[in-house]
Amino acid sequence: MKSIKILGVRYSPGYGDMLGGYHESALRKGKNGGWTIICSDRETYDRPTVTVTYAVSDEDVERFADFIRENRILSLEKRPKDDLFATDYSPWGWSIDYETTFLGKIKREYCSFGEYKRYSAGDYKLINELEKRFIALRGEKISESADKLYEKLDDESAEGADGEGGVN
Repeated sequence: MKSIKILGVRYSPGYGDMLGGYHESALRKGKNGGWTIICSDRETYDRPTVTVTYAVSDEDVERFADFIRENRILSLEKRPKDDLFATDYSPWGWSIDYETTFLGKIKREYCSFGEYKRYSAGDYKLINELEKRFIALRGEKISESADKLYEKLDDESAEGADGEGGVN
């Protein structure tokens, strides 16, 4: 039997606008050995990116890896490309970084799959379950921050061109 050890997961849910929205979550193991999910979200180009970090337990990551292995999630990468026209929105996508052990040999591998492939109804059901389980990994909120660049730009624009505040 093939063993799968998750090293990291990235998920972008996709979105349907051209206003600069950005959404991505990443599961990763920190230098201290603890797991976290880091979620980065921006609604539009002119708004800050909000980053929230959540703790994730080792047991939950292990159950998530079991789900991936038992449901052959990695095989979704091998689905044929779809001939869909690329639209003006960001497609959804997954990237899984993992280590496999098979017959005593350890190997690091990557799996990526996303919107522009042909999936069956069963595949979509599995992908939806993968998303639910990934979101459910989020434990206690560790931190939340907003990109400071936009706060500075907002302050400067409020000062106006004369540097005295107010509008010219």
